Amino acid sequence: MRKWIVIGVTAAVLVIVVVLALARAAKKREQQEEFSQRREVAVAVEVTRPEVGTIEETKMYLGTVVSTEEATVFSKIPGKVVSVPAKVGARVGAGATVAVIDYDQPGMKFRYYYAYSPLNGEVADVMVSVGDMVSPSTPLAVVVKPESVKLETEVPAETLAVMSRDQPVKIHARGYEGEYVEGEIVNLPRSLSPDSHLAKVEIKPTNKVTALRAGMFAQVEIPVARSDDALLVPPQALRREPEGTAVYVAEGGIVRRRLVELGLAREDAVEVVSGLGADEEVIVYANGDLDDGVKILKKVPYQPHK
Repeated sequence: MRKWIVIGVTAAVLVIVVVLALARAAKKREQQEEFSQRREVAVAVEVTRPEVGTIEETKMYLGTVVSTEEATVFSKIPGKVVSVPAKVGARVGAGATVAVIDYDQPGMKFRYYYAYSPLNGEVADVMVSVGDMVSPSTPLAVVVKPESVKLETEVPAETLAVMSRDQPVKIHARGYEGEYVEGEIVNLPRSLSPDSHLAKVEIKPTNKVTALRAGMFAQVEIPVARSDDALLVPPQALRREPEGTAVYVAEGGIVRRRLVELGLAREDAVEVVSGLGADEEVIVYANGDLDDGVKILKKVPYQPHK
C-alpha cells in the first residue's frame, strides 16, 4: 500500500513539474513574440548631439538695495510746501531745487525757501506733497548717487561656504523681468548671525545701475556649483524609468537606450556625467513610445525653439 502511495506522489510531482515547464516555455515564447512585434514598430524622432560647454548651478536670494552715499534733504524753516519739483527716479544736480516752502510766519508772507539737493544724484524718495506743513526736522526727500548703491542679502552656511570675494553674480531688480545687473561680492562675513544663523553678504553692481534704487528689493543670483567641459543635453531628452534615468539614442536606424548619471542642471540643459558619448545622437522627441530596439522611421534635427 505504501509503495503505491509513493508512486502516486512521485507521478503527481512529475506532472506538476512538466506543467510548470510548459507554462514557462509558453510565457517565454509570448515574450519573444511581443519583443519581435515591438521591434517592428517604427517611430519618427527628433535628434541632437550633446553640447560640450560650461554649466552653473545658481541659487536666488532676496536682498535690499542700499546706498553708501546719500543725503536727506530737510527744510530749514517751518512753513507750507507749495511746490515739489523732485520726482522719484529723476536725476538732479547739486543745487537743484527739491521742494519750495512758503515761510508762513506773520510779516513774512510770500517769502519762499528753496530746499536743494547737496549732491549730484538720483531722487530715491519724496516724503512730502504740496500743501503739507513742515518744520526743520521734517525730511523732504532722499537723494542718492546711483553708482554708490549696493545690495545686502543673507545666505545660509552652505552657500557662504562656496562664495568668494569678487565673485561675479547677477542682480535681478523687481519689475525688470528678463533684465539683470552684473555685480560682484565685496564683503563676506566670517561667521553667521547667532539669531538668524545666516550671513549678511554685500554685493556691488559692476555695470550701469539704472534699474537699482536705494530702498527697493532685488534678487541676487549666486553661482554655487560649476562644471566646465560638461556634456549637455536638453531636459526633454531625459526619461525617468524604474532602473534610473535614461536617454535614447539613434544608432544605425535603431533606438538604443542609455542609462545615464546626471550632474548639474539649468532650465535649458542638463549635464550627463556618464553613460553617454559626445558623438551619439540623442532623441529628444518621438511620435511614439521609445524602447530599445525600435526601428526609426524618420530622423530630423531637434529644434530648441519648439
